[in-house]
Amino acid sequence: MKQAILVVAFGSTVDSAREHNIDSVVEHIRKSYPDYTVELAFSSRIIVKRLRERGIEVPTEQGALEKLIQDGYTHVYVQPLHFTGGEEFDKLKNNILAHEGEGQLEVLRVGRPLVYYIGQEDHPDDYQILINRFIKSLNISKDDGLLLVGHGGLGSGNSSYGNLQFKLIRDGLTNVRIAVLENAPYVADVAMPWEWLDGKRPNTIYVHPLLLVLGDHAQNDLFGDEEDSVINELADYGYDVKPIHRALGEYEAIQDIFRQHVQDCIDDLYGKRSPHRPTIPNIK
Repeated sequence: MKQAILVVAFGSTVDSAREHNIDSVVEHIRKSYPDYTVELAFSSRIIVKRLRERGIEVPTEQGALEKLIQDGYTHVYVQPLHFTGGEEFDKLKNNILAHEGEGQLEVLRVGRPLVYYIGQEDHPDDYQILINRFIKSLNISKDDGLLLVGHGGLGSGNSSYGNLQFKLIRDGLTNVRIAVLENAPYVADVAMPWEWLDGKRPNTIYVHPLLLVLGDHAQNDLFGDEEDSVINELADYGYDVKPIHRALGEYEAIQDIFRQHVQDCIDDLYGKRSPHRPTIPNIK
């Protein structure tokens, strides 16, 4: 039996971002599973192409999986480093599972993104886990505000940001707001004015990326000198603003959440239909 874990990130062309935000997660998983081959792949074809033009070889998830199959691996567990489900995750999962049964493969599974389940039936609440293990650990005073800014998108996965905000409010963390760079909720929706939710004006608003990787594009959108960057928009609104130049992949808590998702995938804890649900009849 040959076993492998394939870690798949969207990718980054920024060397320091790959080292601190992606390689750090891979190494945490590799140290946790010494009996497995642990490989890294990027799902962005544009990033893979640009890296190859610079002489840096990182395979796509399809290329990496095909190589593992050619090398005779029987059990392959694929762990995405996406923030949530949606179009990108679904495309990745379909690309992976199209290889089921090839070569000597006996098991091919895909783990879940950082936030996916919401505590329904016997499933974990990934959102609450993120709040408890990461957001609360930032130790932002109740007198201050914390603005977490994700990427966002046009698909159904974008609703995860609103769900995270709801969970924060239910947890009494009204000084934490969730916004995205693309699609809603925009910064203006949740943070200008900050007081719309609880009537409290924060002493300082801390801006933190809700992104695995802080690349050049996100760095400029959040912390750039342009007047429409997030920190400048908040400052123009009259708030004292402090940037936190760290991405999710740097934090051991995030690395360990992904490690737990790998273990859940290996154990196939949530891949089966819940026993509480009726058996689906085999009819045509």
